Amino acid sequence: MRERFGSCLSILAAFLAFFTTWPAAGADSELTISNTAMRKMLMDQLYTDHGKYHLLRGSRCQFAYLDSPAVNISRGRVSLRTHLTGLLGMEGTNGCVGSPESMDLTVSGRPYFSGEYIGLTDIRVDQVSNELYRIVLQNFLDLALPRALEINLRQGLEQLISDQRSSYEVTVSRLVVTNLTAEDNRIHANVSFALSAR
Repeated sequence: MRERFGSCLSILAAFLAFFTTWPAAGADSELTISNTAMRKMLMDQLYTDHGKYHLLRGSRCQFAYLDSPAVNISRGRVSLRTHLTGLLGMEGTNGCVGSPESMDLTVSGRPYFSGEYIGLTDIRVDQVSNELYRIVLQNFLDLALPRALEINLRQGLEQLISDQRSSYEVTVSRLVVTNLTAEDNRIHANVSFALSAR
């Protein structure tokens, strides 16, 4: 949910080159988000159970979880390669009927900017070896992954610029993002904004 953005501020501060300059209002700045920063966001938001993200916690015979995420950014897309462990079986008289699965899978999305948010759209499964797990992955693709990698840029700017010890409040009154690209393990964009303080 968008209100949970406050927990991402430490990730914003860890970006390799969040803004290379602090120009006068209206001038362009550069925003760069590295693949390592995006992996940290995933670990903080999703892979919170000892490095696992649970897709399904039905029973001892029906479960699926992801671990070991790696992020790659190239050709206009953000790709997440992760490991899936699961069992889609049934309770039997002698235990679970079904075999556990262990596989690597890759999902990807295209970064976009809309309103004041940078996020992912056009999310798809690029590689999974067992098609039965595609259904289990759908919730992850539709809900969890976009939410974990969504950044409220306006709110982040306001909080990064504001001095917590000051009595004034900084507001971003205009925010424009252009030339958004995803190459060389970085999302890069030009950002122009106007600030006011009260």
